[in-house]
Amino acid sequence: MSTKTFSEKAIAIWNGWEVRVLVLFSLFLQIVLIILGNRRKYKAKNWLRICLWVAYLSADWIATVALGVLSYREAAKKNQSYEANPVIMAFWAPFLLVHLGGPDTITAYALEDNELWPRRLLELVVQFSVALYVLIRSWSSAPVNFLAIPMLIAGIIKFGERIWVLRSASNDEFRDSMLPRPDPGPNYAKFMDGYSAKKAEGFKISVGTITDTSTVVRRNNFPDALHEASYFFRIFKRLFADLILSFQDSENSRSFFLHTEMSYKKAFEVIEIELGFMYDLPHTKASLIHSRLGSICRIVSLSCTISTFIAFLIVDKTDYTKTDKIITLLLLVGAIVLEIYAVIILLSSDWTMLWLSKQKKP
Repeated sequence: MSTKTFSEKAIAIWNGWEVRVLVLFSLFLQIVLIILGNRRKYKAKNWLRICLWVAYLSADWIATVALGVLSYREAAKKNQSYEANPVIMAFWAPFLLVHLGGPDTITAYALEDNELWPRRLLELVVQFSVALYVLIRSWSSAPVNFLAIPMLIAGIIKFGERIWVLRSASNDEFRDSMLPRPDPGPNYAKFMDGYSAKKAEGFKISVGTITDTSTVVRRNNFPDALHEASYFFRIFKRLFADLILSFQDSENSRSFFLHTEMSYKKAFEVIEIELGFMYDLPHTKASLIHSRLGSICRIVSLSCTISTFIAFLIVDKTDYTKTDKIITLLLLVGAIVLEIYAVIILLSSDWTMLWLSKQKKP
């Protein structure tokens, strides 16, 4: 009898804390991912890879389960026997969408993850529908209900960023982005029309071939290793798409690394920066966040999160328990801190240093 009573108490406690634990654990996994995701580029430790792998796989699963539990609670809230406020818990659904969008430092653990972008697109549609369902079922014109709208926008932006990056880094899209425009070659029909017209007018015309006698000329040296690495990155990234290098590109690379004034320190520095660029392209959101569209998305999502945080501090929260208010504040502060941390990483990256150097006027 005592065992049954203990089980009933344990189930009641878990029912009351299930969503809370899942949401907080999802936030914790996002913190782990954004911190360790950037470390993997510099450290090849087994413990780091294992922790990151577990966090990467668990993050999406936990957020998805939490959304499922929220939707179930909303559907069965009339039969709930535990203390819970559906409005404040429904407000947590957009945060789970933000978590599903993932941090900037890791979008794909392996290259194969980029090929699954159609699955992520379907997941976005499904999870957005679930989050919207939870919000609609809990709608009561409370101020917190309206605060969920900007967070829902931020969640869609974050999730959409991840899908866009995964699609861009997939094999087909990555290869197509580097292929030059098709060159049809000389217009022989137009050439023969002109040839016939000139010949009919009495001109003496001969047809021959022009031999290209140009030689490979080494480009001018860039002022630092960052620009050298950027130059070679744009060339050698084609190898990761199963494309070949031109003879001139190969000779330029050889002439740079075999130069008499080249030291081994500078050579390895250039290669290190170049490999860093190559790592960021298929594994992070670097290709998007360093673009104009990415900057706009970041400003909008951060503005939505900060405005929601300020509004939540102002609105009436007397209907909610202290625990739920603390959890909500943790989610808001966590989202803002993660965004600011991502901006700091962005500003201190080689991509930003390269962009700033190009903006300097001579």
